[in-house]
Amino acid sequence: MTSTLDQLFQEHSRELAGYLARKLDAPDLAADLCQEVYLRLRRSALPDPLRNPRAYLFRIARNLLIDHQRQRGAQPETMPLDDPTLALESTTTCPETAVSQAQRLAQVRARLSRLPSHVRQALLWHRLDGLPQREIAQRLGVSERMAGRYITQAIEACAREASR
Repeated sequence: MTSTLDQLFQEHSRELAGYLARKLDAPDLAADLCQEVYLRLRRSALPDPLRNPRAYLFRIARNLLIDHQRQRGAQPETMPLDDPTLALESTTTCPETAVSQAQRLAQVRARLSRLPSHVRQALLWHRLDGLPQREIAQRLGVSERMAGRYITQAIEACAREASR
């Protein structure tokens, strides 16, 4: 019986491989399933003689295709991790960085609050409101050069505090 099964498979293996390749659109997978057809054929308890051996082979192949489609549907789709379009990195900062930044900001705010009010105000007008030194000088009633010094003092004080 084994030699008959081998002969049956050999007679139809090329046609069977073509059928599977057309259905799967993947030649390597089709070859694997073709081998699986042979294994299932060898394991099956066949009635002697088969009425339509070719149809029996193609029924095994069709059942394997159905099984393969079910398994593929149950598995999540995989994607290569080196694909640049995936954007796997998080856009949010990690908790450690967020805490560190919040602590530094609190230190700088504390330092700003300890600055003389005219120095602090010069920096805020310059950095937040975008005012030029000339206008800051007019608002504070000092020279333009002195307004620049106030801004520099405030920036240096904040930088020292942030680097601690």
